[in-house]
Amino acid sequence: MLMAMPAATLAQKVTVTKDSERVKGSNIDGYATELVGTVEEVNSSYTKYLKTFGKIKSSGSQMQLSEAEISFTKYTSPLYATTRSKGEKIIVWLGLNPREWPTPEQAEQAQKDLEKVVYDFGVKFYRDKVQVDIDESLRAQLTAEKQIQRLATENKNLNSRLEFNQKEKLRLEKALAENKLEYENLLSSIARNKHDQDSVAIATDQIKKMVELHKERQRKIN
Repeated sequence: MLMAMPAATLAQKVTVTKDSERVKGSNIDGYATELVGTVEEVNSSYTKYLKTFGKIKSSGSQMQLSEAEISFTKYTSPLYATTRSKGEKIIVWLGLNPREWPTPEQAEQAQKDLEKVVYDFGVKFYRDKVQVDIDESLRAQLTAEKQIQRLATENKNLNSRLEFNQKEKLRLEKALAENKLEYENLLSSIARNKHDQDSVAIATDQIKKMVELHKERQRKIN
């Protein structure tokens, strides 16, 4: 996504020029703009856009717009629209045949409106495409934020476990030290007990001998 960002920051410039197209066997004037995109996406977007002004009737790559209302003015005469490829770009065109209009003045006024319609569509087309990127980026941002939240929660849990582990470590170290001390005390007690047993055993033998001596003395009395 970071690699795509520099290209995404380049602003598209919409330029409208006078152009003519052959419609119903006649070359008629209008306005056109070049857009970057596929024929399918431009034609689909253009058709939906023109439907907001009036009724659309399609014939191949050409469309006829009837009963159009532009800039709060309703036109009874038809307008014509086309889309076609030009190299890597798509030409979007909108025009009218003055002979089909009640007066030259109305046709001239409509031509001015057409220039704005084409320009506004070009701007809308690019903005809609950018909006798709914005929506995708927002979804990526939401995913990243959820990931951050999940990692933060995980970090909190890990720190809690670490704190418990440290306390348990101290408890076990203390218990181990106490166990070691008790072990040493037990060894000392066992050694002392063994020494005491040996001493008592020697004393017992001596007492036994003393008892035998007393008994012997007793037997000699007559």
